[in-house]
Amino acid sequence: MQTRSQFRLILLIVFAAFSTLCQAAAVEGRWITIDDRDGSRKSIVTLNLNAAGELQGTITQLLREEAKGSRCEKCPENFKDQPLEGLTFMWGLTREAEGEWAGGSILDPKTGKIYKAKLELNEGGNSLTVRGFIGISLFGRSQTWERYTP
Repeated sequence: MQTRSQFRLILLIVFAAFSTLCQAAAVEGRWITIDDRDGSRKSIVTLNLNAAGELQGTITQLLREEAKGSRCEKCPENFKDQPLEGLTFMWGLTREAEGEWAGGSILDPKTGKIYKAKLELNEGGNSLTVRGFIGISLFGRSQTWERYTP
């Protein structure tokens, strides 16, 4: 009897762990950032989990010719003058619910300002709504990113 209960418990733990990994995998990967002002494609970013299990984002490639080779000139402290390509600009997001991550920060390399961040995987998993805000989510901006497909 006890062996059957232990087996069920182990099976439940494995299922929960697998479920969490599947949700992380849904947002992990490469995304095309879309400018919320003019609708143009700005960059390709990679979202992945760091060693602490938090979601982070790194700029993989700048898509605008005039932006290539740019550095984070207006950025604070550790980000100051770092190349934009390879820059981890989003960090500390934790899973809140299925397809929803919050509690992190996002750096706007253009202004050097750091905002609170949250994101939500949209239905179908091919787009992601990323929101940067001050204080509460009401005071901020959103962008919709598209899943990158080569």
